[in-house]
Amino acid sequence: MSLFDDMLKGEESLFLDTIALDVDFMPGVVKHRENEQQYIATCIKPLFQKRSGKNLFITGSPGIGKTVAVKHVLQELKKETGDIETIYVNCWKKDTAHKIALEICDQLDYKFVHNKDTTDLFRDITKILNKRAAVIVLDEVDKVAGDEVFYTLIEDLYRKSIILITNEKEWLGKIDSRVRSRLMVDVLEFRAYSHEEVADILRERVNYAFVPGVFQEDGFSLIAQKTFEKGDLRVGLFFLREAGELAESTSSRRITVEHARKVLAKLKEFSIKKVESLAPEERKMLEMISHHIGKTTKQIFDLYVKDEKISYSSFQRRLKQLAKGKFITLQPANTGQPGNVMMVQKGNMTLDEF
Repeated sequence: MSLFDDMLKGEESLFLDTIALDVDFMPGVVKHRENEQQYIATCIKPLFQKRSGKNLFITGSPGIGKTVAVKHVLQELKKETGDIETIYVNCWKKDTAHKIALEICDQLDYKFVHNKDTTDLFRDITKILNKRAAVIVLDEVDKVAGDEVFYTLIEDLYRKSIILITNEKEWLGKIDSRVRSRLMVDVLEFRAYSHEEVADILRERVNYAFVPGVFQEDGFSLIAQKTFEKGDLRVGLFFLREAGELAESTSSRRITVEHARKVLAKLKEFSIKKVESLAPEERKMLEMISHHIGKTTKQIFDLYVKDEKISYSSFQRRLKQLAKGKFITLQPANTGQPGNVMMVQKGNMTLDEF
C-alpha cells in the first residue's frame, strides 16, 4: 500500500455541492415539519375561494426550520396557482416601512419608485395587490421599527394572509394593542427537533453535499449530537462544512472524528449571525465600533457622526439591532455620571476580520 493512497489528489474534492450546506438551501422535502406546513397552508387556503386568509404568527427558537418551512409552502403555492402573489421580506435588513415598501415593489417588478415617500409606495403596492390575493411574509419581524407597515397591510389590502416570523415569542405582546387586535393572528409555535430528527436532517444534507462514504459515522454522530445540544440546525450545517474543509486542507480522503473534534473545539464562540448578513449601514457602524470597544455609546456616537449624518435616536436603534444579533453587547458603565450610561463590548461575533 502506498503512503499516498489515502490522500486527495490535486483536482479531487470531498464535496459534491456545497450549496446544500447553506442555510437558505431548499431541499425537495422539508423533513419533520409536515404538520406545521399543513397548518400554514390551511391559513392560506381561503384565498383560493376569493376570501381573505388567516394571519399567522410563527415563533420558536432559532434554527428549527421556521423560515425553510414557510418558504417551501410559498414555493408549492407558486406551483399551484399564479393568482396569488407571494411576497417574502427578511426584516433583518429591511427594518423600516420604507425599506419594506421598496422591497415589495422590487418583488412586484414595480419600477416607479423614484422620489416617492412611504405612503405613496404603499398606495401603489395596494393598487397592484388588490387586483389579486397575496401572501406576505415578514421574517424576523421583531426587527421592524414602528407600526406603520402593519396598519397599511391590515387595513388596505382586501384578500391577504400575513405571516409574521420571529424567534421572540413575547414580541406579539409588545406591539401596539390596536395593531394586535386588527391582526387577529393564529399562533404557530415550532417545537424543537428531537435528536433523531436532527441527525436525519443533517444526514440528508451530507448526502447532497459530500461524495458518498467520505463522512465517517463517528465524526458525523459527534456533530449531530452537538447540533442537538445547541438546538440550532444552522450550527450543524456550519460544522459539516468546516469539517469537510479541514479534511480537504490536509488532503484526507475521509472526514474523521478528529476533524469533527477540531472543528467543534475551535468554534466554541461560534455565532450564527454573519457580518455579511448586515445591512451596509449596520456593517459600517460595526466596523467603526470594532476599533472603539469599551467606549460608551455617547462617545461612539460622537465619533460616528463625524463621517455619517444620523440622529442619536437612529444611532441607538442601529446599536440595539447589533446587540440583538449578538454582534455587540451593551453593558452598564460605572462612570459616576447621572443616568444609565452604557458601554459597548464585544458580542459573540468576533470582530477580528475588521
